[in-house]
Amino acid sequence: MMNRRASYVILAAATVLVIALLAAEAADPVLYTAENITTGAHADPKTIDGQKNNAAAVVPLMDELLDQTGTLTLTIKLRDYESAERDLARYSELTSQFDRLVITLDASETELGEFQRNNRKNLEALDSLLNDTRRFDHLQRLEIQVQDGDQRRAIAYEGEALRQKMQKTYSAYASRESVMTGIGERYSLNTTPYRESVGHFSEIVDAADDWHRATAPQQSPLGITVTPAEGRYGETIRIAGRYAGGTPGTPVEIYIDSRAAGTATLNADGTYAWPYRIDRVAAGPHLVYAAADAVYSGVESFQALPDETAISLAVAGASGTTVTCTGNLTTIEGLPVAGAPVSIRVDGETLVDTETGEDGTYEQVIALPAGEHTLRAEFHGGGFPLNASESETATIVVRGEGLPLIPFVAALAAAAGTAWYLRRRETPEAAPIPQPSQAIVHQPPPKVEIADLAPREAATVLFGALRDRLGIKKTKTPRDCARIAPDYAWFFERYEQIRYGGEEPTKEEIRRMKDVILGGDEAAA
Repeated sequence: MMNRRASYVILAAATVLVIALLAAEAADPVLYTAENITTGAHADPKTIDGQKNNAAAVVPLMDELLDQTGTLTLTIKLRDYESAERDLARYSELTSQFDRLVITLDASETELGEFQRNNRKNLEALDSLLNDTRRFDHLQRLEIQVQDGDQRRAIAYEGEALRQKMQKTYSAYASRESVMTGIGERYSLNTTPYRESVGHFSEIVDAADDWHRATAPQQSPLGITVTPAEGRYGETIRIAGRYAGGTPGTPVEIYIDSRAAGTATLNADGTYAWPYRIDRVAAGPHLVYAAADAVYSGVESFQALPDETAISLAVAGASGTTVTCTGNLTTIEGLPVAGAPVSIRVDGETLVDTETGEDGTYEQVIALPAGEHTLRAEFHGGGFPLNASESETATIVVRGEGLPLIPFVAALAAAAGTAWYLRRRETPEAAPIPQPSQAIVHQPPPKVEIADLAPREAATVLFGALRDRLGIKKTKTPRDCARIAPDYAWFFERYEQIRYGGEEPTKEEIRRMKDVILGGDEAAA
């Protein structure tokens, strides 16, 4: 008996152990992945060929980028703006691919990184060239249509602002020629399209200069100065001037890069001043002019100098399947950068976008599957006079939602069931406690009238009369009555057949049943 009991106990313990082991893997059932499976006896082909494939893709992509600059500038020079839009979109797509490759290869500090940074600036320059050239053409058409002198002056001033901007953009683009072609030649690339793009760019700007000489505005009574002539993110540029003959209180509109930026008010002495904080503008030259009473000032400029940035990343403890990423984006001097886009790169691939607040901080909750993950915060500098930066890589292990409850419940149920079974085998079943039968009390024979009743109805009346005579409760069925008063079993059994079996009693049966009620000899039959 003890050996058998020990066997059952061992079986139950083994069952609980197996279920517990399975439960440990239920939250993350992947036991094998194709990542990081290189061992001493096996090399994962993916980890071997991945870097080689990426490196092999870099050179053709660089060649295509150089080629695209020539195509794009040519379509802009020919004023084929529809084709230029497609060429620019293609150039932007290729640039994004190249950026990702440089990051993947961790080549930001090499010649590839230098090529990447200059190519990104070229993309911004060619995007600006397309927009400015198209706007320039529009101004030329307006000049022909407009006869009003004030409107013609406004067109001339905006054209002058665009011309100066295009000239400075070209100068910066041409200054990168030696770097781009030098790197390209070291990789045996065809640099001719890039050299041609510099020439196309120059021809477009020269055409703007020709129009400027024909439409140059006369000396304006509205003066303008910009001090200092350059600044970094967060610094303030003072735009001021004097309006000879202007009425005090006159609003003076300030335009930066042909877009309204703010309004100053003319003082009693005919001067105005307006502070401009360098914020979300691209690094490089920016043109400034003012307008009051349809009178336009000359065009001045300032330079937004690029500044270095620093970005941090802190990953809060995983809660279920989510992690909370927080950090700060500042200039190298510690000035918070507000409203800046921040990307969090998950496992080196997926990007989750967020934005900094007024204090330069950001917070982003990211859902992650169970397992180990790497995260890195990145700022790419787009639209700001700031250089890109990235945080250190953080590694975190997500535990998931925890072990499921069902396996543990099943294990407990199995253990409880086994214990019950063993206990049941050891404890003999208690004998049922006999229930005392109802005492039979014979009452005097009742009077029954069944002469006018149908046989089945008569049987029902006789059943009730016998039950009352024997003192049996009315809640008892015919079968109960037969068990309580076995001497009258035939009566109750026959009535059960009549009542529930639908049988029709004979006159003889009704007579015998009536005799029983009256205490005749048939009682014990």
